[in-house]
Amino acid sequence: MDVSKHLEKANEALRKKNFDYAISLYHQVLQLKPDHGEARRELRQALVRRAEYKQIPRLIALLQGLHQRAGILLGTVLKQPSQVILAAEGYLRNDPRNRNVNHALASALERAGHRNSAVAVWEFLGEDERIGDHALKQAGALYYSMAQLERALGCYETVLKRSPRDSEAEKMRKNLAAEGVLSSGSYDPSRSSRELIRDSGKQQVLEASQKMVTTEDERALLRTSLEQALESNPADRRARRELAEHHVKHREYAQAISVLEAGLALDPGSYELKERIGDIRILDLEQQIREARKHAEQGDPAAGTDLVDLAREKQDFEIEEFTRRVKEHPTDLDLRFRLGRLLLAAGRIGAAIENFQHSVKDPRRRVDSLIGLGQAFERNDMLDLAQKQFETALESVDGSSDRSVEIVYSLAVLLEKAGGPGDLEQARARFESIYEKDIHYKDVAARLEALRSHLAQSRPARPAEPAESAEPAEPAGELPKSEEVSDAGGDASSTYEFKD
Repeated sequence: MDVSKHLEKANEALRKKNFDYAISLYHQVLQLKPDHGEARRELRQALVRRAEYKQIPRLIALLQGLHQRAGILLGTVLKQPSQVILAAEGYLRNDPRNRNVNHALASALERAGHRNSAVAVWEFLGEDERIGDHALKQAGALYYSMAQLERALGCYETVLKRSPRDSEAEKMRKNLAAEGVLSSGSYDPSRSSRELIRDSGKQQVLEASQKMVTTEDERALLRTSLEQALESNPADRRARRELAEHHVKHREYAQAISVLEAGLALDPGSYELKERIGDIRILDLEQQIREARKHAEQGDPAAGTDLVDLAREKQDFEIEEFTRRVKEHPTDLDLRFRLGRLLLAAGRIGAAIENFQHSVKDPRRRVDSLIGLGQAFERNDMLDLAQKQFETALESVDGSSDRSVEIVYSLAVLLEKAGGPGDLEQARARFESIYEKDIHYKDVAARLEALRSHLAQSRPARPAEPAESAEPAEPAGELPKSEEVSDAGGDASSTYEFKD
């Protein structure tokens, strides 16, 4: 049975953060095909991501999963791996990183003969550097049994990076190198094992895909291999994605879009393909802008006009693209925030405010959204509302952080713009608090100097000093000289100072 549609729906649900639906789809796939390694691997990631958003205390997970742990124990005693697998997957819904349960799951999958699924769980356990060496060696042994030598070698090499003295991993690495040489069919003792392995066309394609810098021949080899894979199976999502990313890597944006649009023709409802096509169009426009800017700096008069047109085209496209994404996923608060920033930059203040008012509910975007709201209200001359947003944002960050300084600066500029006597005094105090920490922060030194000068000029004049006169004769009944207030004839303004 073809489960590719289930996997695609699960991936899309995962991208939308609809974790429960994605997890249920992965479980459906695994009920039909228990040894589907990709589904087992992606299920692990889906469970971890859900746990990050919706954390369940370990104690509660343990209490809720007592009957499942009993099922794991009973299945182990009765040597019924299918029961262990079912109970373990049930427990891991609430505690996906539990080492003991994942270990029991991987072992049971291996005993049941589900090697692709088992290796996925062993590799998942192997991600933990503290306890992962054993798991990776188990994964390496399974890959070896399935004749996937490159992957087996990768597992053992990872172990050796963590534990260079691991004799078992070192021995297996040497054995795998030798096996690679023998399987190539062209053993030559004068050449290194690595060079001999490279004789395999498959290995060449693998290496070309992993290298950051490739020759033209290697690029052509990889591109041809992926194109042939798509030609033989147009529904191969992984080959299509890799071919598109290969073009993106080398800034061949038109080719990448063409590859993905062909996939979209086969599956018009794929949000993932639409999203990636939009991202690549933005990359293409950014590249054109960089080229136009370079030509403009070199004195090309036409390039200046092109630069303005391209910047406007990019802005319009991004707003259109993210408006479409928000329409399809109105509860995605990160998309709301990104659209809000684009609308604010374009001067579409009302629409920007609407999106920030949604995205402020996302704890990860709360401070940024408050700042965005403050900027939007400020541009709409709603200064009281803007001040409230900045002050709320300031309460939500560490007072010693760079972010705090940024918000204080925005608040001070806003108060300066408000212009009331009390506002200007607050602005001065805000600028001074920044100046004390960093004299070179933006233009705070110049702003502070101008503001202090303005405040000094706007203060009331000092009272006039009384005219000098002859000292009158001491009247009768005055206090004796010894009890007079000192400095009786001093400057009358000496006790009145203006605080800057």
